[in-house]
Amino acid sequence: MKFTFLGTGTSNGIPVIACDCKVCRSLNKKDKRNRCSAYVVTEDNHYILIDIGPEFRIQALKYDVKKVTEVLLTHAHADHLHGIDDLRTFSCEMWKVPEDPVSLEKFNAAAIPIYTNKNTLEDLKLRFGYFFNTVVEGGGHAKVELKNADGKFNIGSVEVTPIPMMHGHLETVGWVLTETVNCNKNTDGNNACTERRSIAYLTDCSFISDESIELIHKNCGKLVHLVIDALRIKEHSTHFNYLQAMAAAEKIGAEHVWFTHMTHNSSHREYKAYVKAHLKEFPGLLKCKSVGPAWDGLKIHC
Repeated sequence: MKFTFLGTGTSNGIPVIACDCKVCRSLNKKDKRNRCSAYVVTEDNHYILIDIGPEFRIQALKYDVKKVTEVLLTHAHADHLHGIDDLRTFSCEMWKVPEDPVSLEKFNAAAIPIYTNKNTLEDLKLRFGYFFNTVVEGGGHAKVELKNADGKFNIGSVEVTPIPMMHGHLETVGWVLTETVNCNKNTDGNNACTERRSIAYLTDCSFISDESIELIHKNCGKLVHLVIDALRIKEHSTHFNYLQAMAAAEKIGAEHVWFTHMTHNSSHREYKAYVKAHLKEFPGLLKCKSVGPAWDGLKIHC
């Protein structure tokens, strides 16, 4: 799997509108944080979007997103959902064929499955009801197919495990994406063994139960990358702060730990230094190959 961070910022994005703090004025590219989302390309050509915030069009153009075949939603807050109308680039229903603007022939593309939990599906249907009405004329709208992710499922060769979490009092869903890969070959060229390798994406959350952590352990095989919510250094009522995220990451365990959904309260360098200063408080994280803040455009592989 190839995984790209499309955005690593919190709901305001960074720079924040009308803010003149040092982070919002920073020239460091790693301090520019669009709303939180990610893009996964699998070995068998599935193109999975995790969350679809209001800057999705900008993110897609910047990071060369040319296909979306599935969407995984963590929850229905605006910063994770309100770019949904731009899915019509990838799946639409309209009367005019793009190659022939004067045609009256109906043009159809397959609906994009959107996987999430039950309460997010209900919010989506309420706010974007026009998606489910027949288009008679005009520019059309995105065609989507809503899927209640109440258990494991497959997207091509990738096994997807939904992870229940709490975001204050709101139930959100994290995602573990697992591929089975060939780990080495015999001298005759045949595969000697296979290995389950995973990426876990856990945002927005202020609580992950022991049962959910056990669900990760049960299904992940080798957890190569853990992406986890770490809003800021100071505590918050609906998000992990950095120390809480580090404690959760230590319980979960991964080769690499990446923090996301960050505010403008600290710069990338300051968050990185804070992690380094506190790493000794979490002995389990000392075994990791890397622990630190992610940034927009970062690409990781599993």
